Amino acid sequence: MVKMESTEEQDRKLVLEFCHLLEKSKQLFNGLRDLPQYGHRQWQAYFGRTFDVYTKLWKFQQQHRMVLDSKYGLKRWQIGEIASKIGQLYYHYYLRTSETNYLNEAYQFYAAIRGRAYYSRAAKEDRPDLMVKKLRYYARFIVVCLLLKKMKLVRELVTELEKQIQEYTNTYEPEDHLEWSL
Repeated sequence: MVKMESTEEQDRKLVLEFCHLLEKSKQLFNGLRDLPQYGHRQWQAYFGRTFDVYTKLWKFQQQHRMVLDSKYGLKRWQIGEIASKIGQLYYHYYLRTSETNYLNEAYQFYAAIRGRAYYSRAAKEDRPDLMVKKLRYYARFIVVCLLLKKMKLVRELVTELEKQIQEYTNTYEPEDHLEWSL
């Protein structure tokens, strides 16, 4: 006789699968740092595997958002962090290949993070490390916009970044505040 899994058990398995994908994606992403910048043919295969895992993770969190919200406590900034990593992957792929379609993909992910306000509650989390992630996201988005010659948006982003830096330094009085001065 086939026994049906309880909803609770199904939800638990979904959360475990999400955690597995999240951990695997982080390992692969961190491994990219160890690859040599030039030469070395292995980088394309490694990027491919990393893209595959992040694509799977992105789709998984979209399909199971309600369960992940309620059982895992998935936060908007965590979704933004995944999107930001995908944007970084596209940007770094562009740096290796000079193919502008990858730069445009990075732009799309960064623009979506901004448009969906994934990091809007970062300051309310009372986590300075999260605010630094938000600041780094802004810096990366500005670089991508500069390369795409989106100067009006660059000015808007720099203004937003200045406000975020001010909020960060006023809230946390961090030791790295000089590194963030514009």
